[in-house]
Amino acid sequence: MDAWEAVTAEYAGLEARLADPHVHRDFRRARRLRRCAAALRPLHEDALRLRALLDDLRDARGLAADPAWRAEADRIEREAAALRADLAAAVAARDPFDPYDAIVLIDAEDGGHDHVQAVVDAYREDARDRGWRAEHLYNDPPPHWAMLEVTAGEEGPGPWSILKAGNGPARTADGPGAGPVRVTVLPDAEPAPVDPGDVRIDLYCTREPNAQTMLRVLHEPTRIGAYGRDPDPARAQANAMRVVSAQLAALESAPEGRYQAVPQAPGGHLRLRAAPTPVASV
Repeated sequence: MDAWEAVTAEYAGLEARLADPHVHRDFRRARRLRRCAAALRPLHEDALRLRALLDDLRDARGLAADPAWRAEADRIEREAAALRADLAAAVAARDPFDPYDAIVLIDAEDGGHDHVQAVVDAYREDARDRGWRAEHLYNDPPPHWAMLEVTAGEEGPGPWSILKAGNGPARTADGPGAGPVRVTVLPDAEPAPVDPGDVRIDLYCTREPNAQTMLRVLHEPTRIGAYGRDPDPARAQANAMRVVSAQLAALESAPEGRYQAVPQAPGGHLRLRAAPTPVASV
């Protein structure tokens, strides 16, 4: 399949999903699909133009016995070849996750606990400046890690397109107790359908009165997991599942070497972490 045919098929798929009323029950998914369609539209318009040129070329070649039509066929062929090459280059350079929101995992390493909150504050301030939102996916996180969702509105670039460049060590001010903080940015994507039987939910009990629900969602075949904590049990589970889903999607689609699966303590499940030497973005 040529690049222009792939673009046409992808755009048709997006339009079909957006025409499905069930999709709009999930505002986050519907918004992401609208942003994806808007980002792909310029390439889709070029693909339609190329298809029209190829149709014109076929007709002109049918009349090539006439020297005037033979010259016209040559002109159309050159124009179509140039457009085909430009479109193929644009598709090769495209990151299909650029319209997506982002999930940001922040981890302290070897004494960097003092700086996790500073990194969280920096992401939240940057989000406000861009008109985005940055919210915790795990309420009242411990001092050594945090999970954020960074979401944009209907228009403009998706947070992943900008924040993916920050994968790796975070810059923090030097000072007492200074240590490295590693940031792992994931597109807020969905993996291939997950078998519900492969997902285990561990509920943690506490003696604290009026305590928030704390749980862990674990994808048993890969051992990828995430914690959730929220006053609303359903939200705690949904937030943890989003982080697990984003990690599974990254395992399916990210360039080899961009992420590493490392044990998460406590619990021992695996969590993706940006590789020490970040891979160049696609």
